[in-house]
Amino acid sequence: GWLPRINDDHGTYRTVMDMLDDKVEGYFLLGQNPAVGSAQGRMQRLALPHLKWLVVRDLQLIESATFWKDGPEIATGEMRTEDIETEVFFFPAATHVEKEGTFTQTQRLVQWRHKAVEPPGDARSELHFFFHLGRMLRERYAGSTHERDQALLHLTWDYPTHGETQDPHGEDVLREINGWHVSGEKAGQPLSSFAEMKPDGSTAGGCWIYTGIFADGVNQAARRTPGSEQNWLGPEWGWAWPANRRVLYNRASADPDGKPWSERKALVWWDEDAQKWVGHDVPDFPVGKAPSYRPEEGASGPEGLAGDDPFIMQADGKGWLYAPSGLMDGPLPTHYEPHESPVRNPLYAQQANPTRKVFKRKDNMSNPSAGEPGEDVFPYVFTTYRLTEHHTAGGMSRWLPYLSELQPEFFCEVS
Repeated sequence: GWLPRINDDHGTYRTVMDMLDDKVEGYFLLGQNPAVGSAQGRMQRLALPHLKWLVVRDLQLIESATFWKDGPEIATGEMRTEDIETEVFFFPAATHVEKEGTFTQTQRLVQWRHKAVEPPGDARSELHFFFHLGRMLRERYAGSTHERDQALLHLTWDYPTHGETQDPHGEDVLREINGWHVSGEKAGQPLSSFAEMKPDGSTAGGCWIYTGIFADGVNQAARRTPGSEQNWLGPEWGWAWPANRRVLYNRASADPDGKPWSERKALVWWDEDAQKWVGHDVPDFPVGKAPSYRPEEGASGPEGLAGDDPFIMQADGKGWLYAPSGLMDGPLPTHYEPHESPVRNPLYAQQANPTRKVFKRKDNMSNPSAGEPGEDVFPYVFTTYRLTEHHTAGGMSRWLPYLSELQPEFFCEVS
C-alpha cells in the first residue's frame, strides 16, 4: 500500500545524530526550537549546519532559524557563518486567533476554534502552508509514472480555497477526516460512527477515532450548548473521540448487575426493559450485551468477555493494578535515578532505567553516574523548570514586552 511505514528510529535525538553524520538533507521545524529548547542544545546547533536546507515555521525568528549568524558557537568561533551552507527558509506562522481549526486536550475533547482576525503580512496557517506545498508538489510530479510518486499523485487534494490568500476551509478537511460513504444508498453522506466503516472500499475516512465528528454533515466540534441545557457530562459541548464518549470504560461506573454505583455520578446503566445500555454518556461497551452474559467456552475477542467485564481493551476485561506483560521495564511503577545522577538509587542496586536509550558518541558524552568511575569529578545536580511568565522555550512569550519585562533573562538558584 501507499501508507507510510515506520521502518527505523526517526525520533528527535536519533535524527540529530543522523544530521551530524550527514544522513539528513532537509528538516522541517514547526513550532519547535531545538537550538535552545531541546537537551544538548550545543549538539542541536552543531547539527543544523549539516543540513542542505531547513524550513522554519514560527511566530518569530527563533534561535533555530538564526543559528547560522547568532548562535553562541558563532560568537566563540566554533562555527563561522561563511562556512555554513544550509539554506534556511523562514515562513511566518499565524497565531491561534488568526486561523480556524481545532484544539484537542487530554480529555480527548475536540473544540472548534474560530478565526478572529486575519494574520499580518505573510503569516499563514499550517493548513494554508501544507495545502499549497502539496498542490505545488503534485503539479511538479504530474504525469510521472514512477511508482514512488503514485501515493502523492493519488491523494485527495482538491479542497476549495477562498479569499485573497487562497486558504482552504478547515471544515472541509475535518469532513474528510470524519469519512463518508463511497458507494451504496448513502453514497456521499458522512459516516456517523466508526462502526459504519467497512473494509470493502464502500467507505473512506482519514482517521477512525474521529469518525462521527461530522455526523449528519454538522461540525460537532463547534457545538456550544450551555451546561444548563444538557446533562452534567456536557455531551453537546464540542466532541470527544471516539464516538463522543466522555469517559472511557464507563461500564465500570455501574455494578456487576448494571446498576450505577452512585446515582449522583451515574454514567451508564443497563435498561432491562429496552435490553440495552443507556445513560448520560455513550456506552463504552457492547450496547446489547446484558450484565448476565457469560461467554461460551473457547470464545475469544469481544465475545469472550462477560457482561460484567468493563475493561474491554484488556484481554480479560479486568482493570489491572500491575501489568504482568506488555511493559519494557517491569510490572509496577518504580524509581530510577536519572541517567547522569550523582545520587545513588536509595531503593536498590539498579541505578537507572535499564530500558533508557543512550547515544554513546564522542560528541555526546555523559557525566558519570553514581557508582561509575569519575563520579566525584562533578557531584552537582542542575535542574531546569518552567516559569509562569514564559511558555516552554519562549518562542511565544519572549517577544511580548510585558512578559519579557517580568522575566528578562536567565538566572540561577543555588541551594
